Parts: sequence; C-alpha cells; structure tokens
Amino acid sequence: MIKLCEITDYLEKEFPPEYKEDFDNIGLLVGRRDRNITKAVLCLDANKNVVKEAISLGAELIITHHPVIFNPVKKVTDETDFGEMLVSALENGISIYSAHTNLDSAPGGITDTVCNKLNLTPFGNLEGALGRICNAPVGTTAKILCAKIKKEFNIETLYSTFSEDREIKTVAVCNGGGGGELPEIAMKLGADVYISGDLKHHELGMMKANDNIDFIEMRHFDSEKIVTGILENKLNEKFGDKLELHISQAEVSPLLDTDKIS
Repeated sequence: MIKLCEITDYLEKEFPPEYKEDFDNIGLLVGRRDRNITKAVLCLDANKNVVKEAISLGAELIITHHPVIFNPVKKVTDETDFGEMLVSALENGISIYSAHTNLDSAPGGITDTVCNKLNLTPFGNLEGALGRICNAPVGTTAKILCAKIKKEFNIETLYSTFSEDREIKTVAVCNGGGGGELPEIAMKLGADVYISGDLKHHELGMMKANDNIDFIEMRHFDSEKIVTGILENKLNEKFGDKLELHISQAEVSPLLDTDKIS
C-alpha cells in the first residue's frame, strides 16, 4: 500500500519546490498525507468534472498541474462550482495535489519536454529557471517550425507574427503564460522566435513591431496538456503497478473551435 506522502515526496524530489515562482501555490492542497492511495487521476486542471471522474474510478488522489486553490478562499460550500468540487472531493476521500511552476521549470519538466519535442537544444534560461533559450536545428525555417509544432502538439490552427518564411537559428520557449518581462528578455537574448501563450495585446504589438523577432502562440492548454504524460511516466518509473494511473478524459480546452458546435 502506498501512502500519499510517498507520492508527494517523490514528485517533490523530481520537481523540487525551489523551482516554483514566488506567486505560486503548490503541493498538497486537499487531503491527508497519511492517506492510502491505490488510484490517481492526472490532469491539467482539477474541476468538478474531473472530481466526478475520480469518484467514478474509485481514485483517492487527483494530481493536477494548475493549483486547485490559488487565490484566497473565504468559504467552501456547494453554492458554487468551485465549492461543490472541493466538497465532493472531501466527502469522497479524494486528495488533490498540484505541481505547477516547479514542474514547468525543473529539469525534465514541461518546458524541457516542449523543447525536446521540437528538437530544440536549450543553452540557457529566460529568467531564473523559467523558460529556455535554444538553438534550432540547422536549416529550420518558419514554415518548418510551425509545421513541427502543429504535428507534435496536435494543433490544427496556429497563430504567429510571421509575414514571410525565413531561417530560424535561436528560439525562446516558455510554456503556458509567457507575458510580462519575458518577451523583452527573449528579444535581448537574440531569439529569432519566441514560442509561448497568453500574451497581452500590447505585448503582441511590441513583438510585431520588432523586425528581429517573431512570436508563435501555443495556447496555454495546448502547450501544457503534455503534463499528464510526464506525470504518468515519472510515477510509473517509481511505483509501477502498485499505483493505478488514469489520464483524465473529462477535461478539454476551455476554448473550442466554433466549427465543431453541433
């Protein structure tokens, strides 16, 4: 029998908390550390549908990337979807654990996995441990890079500031939200392209106005949905068949293609 603390201690060894950003809220957010765990659901976001899924599977643990509790919580009741989710989890003995920016930035985490899938070779970070600055394979062009992203991350539509096909030598990568100071840092580091998501309009405009760098938007969900595979591989390496793992089938991107509306 595996204790929850064994799982959390292992994940924090693989993705150390010191890699998290100061604003973040990671770790065990719901539950008891001495709880026996036989089944776990892995997801990007814990929501009421994922909790229902965990209940139906008989899982005692949900491991999520984005923290289920991020901002201060004043009450937990069934009057809201958020409250109902937590109440249902507690009533059914389901613990919830989050590995967020530490899993982004730690070696072998999401950012490194994105770079690896795109055949990019990191040679430095954008800020602290956050993001990577990489060399692209010789002969990489804008069209080749965009096609590679679409294929590796199963993205039908990709947006960028490119206006022509050109050679790409240096690429900056920050999965998830990549605004704030990061676009300017990518520029200063000499990146030909910055791959990220969730930029504000003025940040996009700043990058479009700079002739030396282009931006490729991998939306937040698309760039981080690989987290479940990363967690599955790590947990299988340690616990094998002692821990039954389920990648959530209940969560989808919050943004849907309107052509698919029935």
